Amino acid sequence: MFAAAAAKQFARASVRGVHSKRQVKRMNVPRLRKAGLLKPQPKPEPPVLPPAPNELANGWTPPPDNVPTTHPFAILRSKNGWLPVYTRYRQHMPYTKVRYVYGDVQAFMSQLEAITYSTPACNAGGSITTVSVKGNHVTNVRRWLTSLGF
Repeated sequence: MFAAAAAKQFARASVRGVHSKRQVKRMNVPRLRKAGLLKPQPKPEPPVLPPAPNELANGWTPPPDNVPTTHPFAILRSKNGWLPVYTRYRQHMPYTKVRYVYGDVQAFMSQLEAITYSTPACNAGGSITTVSVKGNHVTNVRRWLTSLGF
């Protein structure tokens, strides 16, 4: 009985063709997830930084009196006094952008990677350098820059 069923299934498979490895993987992934054999790997969450003592409810902090010179990079604020950290969406995915990065951009990117747990990308077009990170990290990046003195 088992041999007859196996032969019938083999005959059906030979008629319709053989699946590629990619097709087999795609067919088996939902089945393995349902069986509990394939579990998604948890991504580490970046730490939530505490707000600054003078931070308003909308996230604005007053600019410092003296811009720190101890860091190898500098972030200039906008005309309204906001830190230039924004969220942009590309294909329904949020990206955090930091504009007006001056100085050692590589040092800034390495410190930003430690805060967000994401690999940043740099776009140095013209005189404005923009660094973007995958994910919505606006609050954490603003609080981090405020704690650095920018």
